[in-house]
Amino acid sequence: MNKKILVRTLLSGIVVFVWQFVSWAVSPLHQSSQSHTPKQDSIMQFLNSMNLEEGGYFMPMPKPGSTPEEYEKFANESEGKPWAQLIYHKNNRNDMSLNMIRGLLVDLLLVFLLFGLLDLIPAISILQGALYACTIGVIGFIYEPYTHYIWYQQPGIWSYLLDAIAPYAIIGALYAKFWRK
Repeated sequence: MNKKILVRTLLSGIVVFVWQFVSWAVSPLHQSSQSHTPKQDSIMQFLNSMNLEEGGYFMPMPKPGSTPEEYEKFANESEGKPWAQLIYHKNNRNDMSLNMIRGLLVDLLLVFLLFGLLDLIPAISILQGALYACTIGVIGFIYEPYTHYIWYQQPGIWSYLLDAIAPYAIIGALYAKFWRK
């Protein structure tokens, strides 16, 4: 790998990594999807007493193996009633350093792949670089967070859209300005 590819990948990976840190840890952008409830101790105590397996739960949900008729009856009876999604872990294993290393490595791979695609375009302006990169970000947004939002109304969806546009615009513009072949 030549020096130019390494430099642009490293610098842009750091831009994405810093954006993610600011977006999730410093700014209130994702606060609605990580809200505090004063009832958390009671809720956690109850969940722990249930001896749940680690995993994701959608509630209410018909039992596995239900017939199509039972599913339909359940859906009709559930209409208009409360529902919840739960991700349950038995142990909080928040290894911040390992998570940060993995996050940075993923960001480096992300920009490396993005630049591989942008390298295939004959000539681009700074605006085009930002727009092409944002297009990739928006594709990722539509595929995962927005599709999930359609079904589950995940809080903070517009924060995810901003996360899909802002860092991509920055690195797309930097790419077109400084790192074109």
